[in-house]
Amino acid sequence: MVLSCMRFALFVLPCAAARLIQPRRAFLAVPASLLPVMRRGDAAVAAPSKAASPAAAKQQILAGYDELGRLLRDFEAVVSGGGGDGVRRVLGTVGTVSPVYLIEPAFRLLFDEDESLPMEYIETVESLMRNLAAADSEAYSAIFIEFSSAK
Repeated sequence: MVLSCMRFALFVLPCAAARLIQPRRAFLAVPASLLPVMRRGDAAVAAPSKAASPAAAKQQILAGYDELGRLLRDFEAVVSGGGGDGVRRVLGTVGTVSPVYLIEPAFRLLFDEDESLPMEYIETVESLMRNLAAADSEAYSAIFIEFSSAK
């Protein structure tokens, strides 16, 4: 199941990032006063820790798979609600709420704990992380499309 999750993400993430061409004006128009104000010490401010056990790692990977599937299914809603940063939140590169955040350590923990996994597993993890980085880069770049003189 873990390998099928990785294959799904390897194929789908670059395709989804390429579709991110919506205007960003709605996202930029949100007044800062509407953003939640959090005090230091709130539980939500604390960054989540890495998965501590193989069971927790598997749970995080499956949750990440579901989250990426939700991104694809509701792509237009995610983009219209948060623009490129909305996509980046799902990818775990903006904020720490997404289960995709710290996903690489979860994959590596499984590799370290299960000696039966082949080296191709780690190569696939590295490929997945490159695709996540590429999708993040595309989503970040799309934030500035509206302001481009090359339109």
